[in-house]
Amino acid sequence: MALILDGYNVIGALDRYRGTGSLDAARELLINDAMKAAGWTGRPLIVVFDAHRGPGPGRAEPRAGGAVRVVYSAPGESADDVIERLLSRLEGSATVYTADFALQRTALARGSTRATPREFADLLDELPAVTRTPDLPRKSRIADRLSPETLRRLEEIRRKAK
Repeated sequence: MALILDGYNVIGALDRYRGTGSLDAARELLINDAMKAAGWTGRPLIVVFDAHRGPGPGRAEPRAGGAVRVVYSAPGESADDVIERLLSRLEGSATVYTADFALQRTALARGSTRATPREFADLLDELPAVTRTPDLPRKSRIADRLSPETLRRLEEIRRKAK
C-alpha cells in the first residue's frame, strides 16, 4: 500500500512546515520527512506538488533509492489531477494524506484510504528517535506512563495468552 502526500496541502496545514520561512525550505523538509516515513513504514511514498509552485513542471524525481517519488504536475493540471491518475494506475490501494475534502472522497471512491495532514504529523511523531527531528518532543506512549511492575504484569498476561 503506497502513501501519497498532497504536498502543498500538507505544507499549508501543518505548522511544522509553515514555520520554515520559505516555500522551498518547507518543500525540502516535507520531502525529508517523507523519506523518513518511507524508511520506517517500508511503504513506497509519493509526494505530489503543483507545478506552478515547484522547481520544474511535469517531472518526477526518485529519492532514497526509489522509496520516495517526488512528482510535479504538468502545466495546466493540479496535484489533485496527478493524485487521481495515480490512484487509478496503482495496483492495490493507497493512503492519501490531504485536507482537500473532494480529493478525500475521490480516494475513498477508488478503494483507497484517506488521511489528514495531522495524521501524517502523528506518523512522524511516532518514528524512532534516530529518524525524528531531534528538537521535536517524542509523543508519549502508554508504556511511558505505567510503572515497571504494571508493565511486568501485563507482559506476563500477554505471554500466558499465547
